[in-house]
Amino acid sequence: MATSCVLCQLHGGCMGCCGNSYPSKKKMQEAIDANSQEFRFFHPQTREELIKFRDRYPKTALRYGVCYNLIQRNGQFFCPLHPALNNAKDLREGHCDIDHLCDTAVHFNSWDKEKQTKFLLFLETKKLDHLDYSILMENNGLLLEFNSLRVNKSI
Repeated sequence: MATSCVLCQLHGGCMGCCGNSYPSKKKMQEAIDANSQEFRFFHPQTREELIKFRDRYPKTALRYGVCYNLIQRNGQFFCPLHPALNNAKDLREGHCDIDHLCDTAVHFNSWDKEKQTKFLLFLETKKLDHLDYSILMENNGLLLEFNSLRVNKSI
């Protein structure tokens, strides 16, 4: 199973590993909305139907920088191919970089519990939406800001 981090689940789910070169928040949301609509249309119920949904576009194709399989439901981003949703079977294998962790998550995983807790408290103060959180996690914006605050001993 892919490596994971508690940061991946915060703020409605980080989608930083589900795309790149995001043109704008508006275009990102349009892509996720279109993916979600296609998922509802396909309404995959079986593993085979999920694979058919997954393979509807080439694995390297992105919609406005976003993976075609990333969807949103009840305010949460998620991948319907994830093993947590498929009895531990990872339907992303061979289609995605399932072991991707952003630099922020890699650093977070290496920190002691005290520093992790301070970072989580820092994140709470940011009041970010899903898209801003994802962008700032993937581009290291939050990590850089947190580290600069720590250097200045203000947290």
